[in-house]
Amino acid sequence: MKKMINKSMMPMNCIPSCNGIALALLCPLVIAGCGDVLNPKPFVFDMTRINQDGSVNDGKDYAKQPWACVQDNQSGLVWEVKKSGSGLQDINNTYSWYDTDQNSNGGFAGKANGGVCTGSDCDTEAYAKAINAIKVCGFTDWHLPSRYELNTIVDTSIFFPGPTLPKAYFPELLAGKYWTDTTFKTRRAGAWAWRFDYGNDYVVEKSEALNIRLVHANPKKPAEKMAK
Repeated sequence: MKKMINKSMMPMNCIPSCNGIALALLCPLVIAGCGDVLNPKPFVFDMTRINQDGSVNDGKDYAKQPWACVQDNQSGLVWEVKKSGSGLQDINNTYSWYDTDQNSNGGFAGKANGGVCTGSDCDTEAYAKAINAIKVCGFTDWHLPSRYELNTIVDTSIFFPGPTLPKAYFPELLAGKYWTDTTFKTRRAGAWAWRFDYGNDYVVEKSEALNIRLVHANPKKPAEKMAK
């Protein structure tokens, strides 16, 4: 069973949004404390780098002292750090959205093995099982993040083409499109995803092939599995 996190505890990183689209030119609004959309105030990330065995990595140069995960010290969430080169955690791997659990798939399981990857079948369920089998950073309960959780690592001070991630903690160069576990409420064959080139969320058919970044949740996470 997934541990739960209260989304009211989670910083939303000041993302200006018009129906889920965070494109500055389309959303002329101001959010209190965030600056205007053309000049957003950078969100201050407080994270700890973690080694594969779960120990703290005190380095800052990924090339010399690579880490496997990062823990967000504000939300308590622990995030997978992707790798370059072929293999199970290759940043270029893609996966279809697939969840056989009727309690969490929003009423539609999605598509099995619909991506292009190495190291596992190319769908979200198979990838999570493969990562849990090797106990990345010592955890065995890695899962897809919710729409709200994935938002917490979007760096709104970075503009297109991204990647809109805090680079000090996520050294990857690909501004990918990443699945969440959240089914679209009015179309169950679709799910929410985040684009890390623009830094916005959007709805995609579950049969599409996108990237994955798994999360381990220490505290409570929102029970809601579907969102408008």
